[in-house]
Amino acid sequence: MPETDVDIKDLFEELKTDWKTRTTYMSNSAQIAAVRSYQRIIGMGPAALPLILKELERETDHWFWALEAISGENPVPPDQAGRVEDMAKTWIEWGRRKGLV
Repeated sequence: MPETDVDIKDLFEELKTDWKTRTTYMSNSAQIAAVRSYQRIIGMGPAALPLILKELERETDHWFWALEAISGENPVPPDQAGRVEDMAKTWIEWGRRKGLV
C-alpha cells in the first residue's frame, strides 16, 4: 500500500525531530548528515524535497547535503559555499523554479 501525503509528512516530521535531537551539539556537517534519521529522509527521495524546502524556509539548517543527494543538483555557486543563509536562499529559489515550494 503506497504511503499517503499525510504519512510522508508525518514520517518526515518524526525523522526531522529525531535528527535535530541527535545533532544538537554537532558542528561537523559530515557527521550531521551521517545520522540515520537524516539518511532515512534522503531515502524518502523526491517526495521529501518540498518538505525539506519548506523546513529550510522556516529555519536555516543543514539540509544542503540531503537536497543535493535527492535532486542530483547543486544550484549554489562556489562563492556562496559556507554561507548558510545565502545557500538556503539559493535552494529555496531553486525549489520555486522547480515548482516544489
